[in-house]
Amino acid sequence: MSVDNPTSYLNNDNIDQLVPEKKKRVSSISLSDQFVSAIPSMSQLANLPRPLIPTVDVDLNRSSMEKDLPKFKKDMIDHPRVASYAFAFDIDGVLVRGPDTLEPGVRAIKYLEGDNPYNIKVPYIFVTNGGGKHESVRAQDLSRRLQTDIAVDQIVQGHTPMKELSDVYKNVLVVGGVGNTCRNVAKKYGFKNVYTPYDIMKWDPSVTPYYTMTEEDLSYCDDHQDVDFSQTKIDAIMVFADSRNWAADQQIILELLMSKEGYMGTISETFEDGPPIYFAHSDFVWSTNYRLVRYGMGALQVSIAALYREHTGKELKVIRFGKPQRSTFKFAEKVLHTWRKSILTEHIDELTSTADSTTQTSVFSSNDDSKYTSVFNDSESESDEEDSSDRDQPSSAPLTFQSLTKLKINQPSGATLVSSNSFSSPDDLPPPSTVYFVGDTPESDIRFANSHDESWFSILVNTGVYQSNTVPKYAPKKQCENVFEAVKFAVEREHAKELSEWNKHALDQPIT
Repeated sequence: MSVDNPTSYLNNDNIDQLVPEKKKRVSSISLSDQFVSAIPSMSQLANLPRPLIPTVDVDLNRSSMEKDLPKFKKDMIDHPRVASYAFAFDIDGVLVRGPDTLEPGVRAIKYLEGDNPYNIKVPYIFVTNGGGKHESVRAQDLSRRLQTDIAVDQIVQGHTPMKELSDVYKNVLVVGGVGNTCRNVAKKYGFKNVYTPYDIMKWDPSVTPYYTMTEEDLSYCDDHQDVDFSQTKIDAIMVFADSRNWAADQQIILELLMSKEGYMGTISETFEDGPPIYFAHSDFVWSTNYRLVRYGMGALQVSIAALYREHTGKELKVIRFGKPQRSTFKFAEKVLHTWRKSILTEHIDELTSTADSTTQTSVFSSNDDSKYTSVFNDSESESDEEDSSDRDQPSSAPLTFQSLTKLKINQPSGATLVSSNSFSSPDDLPPPSTVYFVGDTPESDIRFANSHDESWFSILVNTGVYQSNTVPKYAPKKQCENVFEAVKFAVEREHAKELSEWNKHALDQPIT
């Protein structure tokens, strides 16, 4: 939970003044239906009518194919498909609570994976301020708890975006977590020389006069026994997880912040020569099995900043990740895009693998299907012009997903144009029609979902930090008792939108 005091040090980056990006105009028709409609022969593989859907043009107001091929209205869309929308979840307080797995979380994930009346798979990722372990460990733990296969590529932890800094800094001090866990995470991220406060305390125990290292502490320093930190520059300080030793960690962090270029035992005349400091998140308090909340990494920030200001007369400058920071939002968007592409790839592979080999080898062999129009433009573009440079010869190779992604779709003479909201390769994925973010903390989760993009839809649940029957500081767009209720609400809401778009230009079913 972030602190809600508007004058707090934790609110000095003006997140509440950010203007969210406008909601993008994106079709509610499923990703897989848009893909199949873009390549008519794909509907043959899937044993689906051609075209599969009433495709629509970029303004979503008129069909581009309704005059040529009939589409019939439906009461429910229930063929297997991949949703145009997506989910992002906080973890603790939403799907689990400490060591306990929340049963609605297990049901919610199964629902998104296709166990629902609409037979739809919905891509989802996890965005947590937690950390202190590698994403692969988090994925394994969630897989066990949620009774499904969670991939490492679905996980965004507080420190996950820091991996992109591994080529920027040579020597880093990593703070927090148990033992060498965070050191090992940083090494897996690609950081070259990773030190911890234990290494500095072993180098000179007088750095922290009130703490005596144990044999276990010393065992964490085996790889760095001969490092002289008065001669070894620390290029950056990275707080990966909650400190287990505030007094010792703060003493070392503050000395480096006020040092000359990151050398221990030095002090800058201006106090502006020290290394930058990064925090994985800014949660002021967090919920445990104890009856009251406990102080978290945000509280450590406040403490360090107060000591720094008292000593130097200056405000400490920090770089923050985690919710609700924009840097983490942008990183999560990239992760979600990649995962949506992966889920669509898997679905199309399933379609192609069910066709017999004869059909696969001849799908694009006929002249009728050899060239189609370019079928996807960015959702914010108003242009439907064909790119005449994208012309390829028809392929006679087996129709696998790999061949589909390489295929250039062009327009034959007299062909009916396919919607610009369809697309010929998952590399061309449109943005999600909506991203539902489910969290338990108004100050980080709901603030995160509301601050950056109007396409994100915030849902607050009552199973974690938020106390029901109180007014949240940051209002969600929807409030639910638990995550399963949140998922059902969203899936039903999106099905209604998809069905409306499907039926808008479709014909009534013929009377038999």
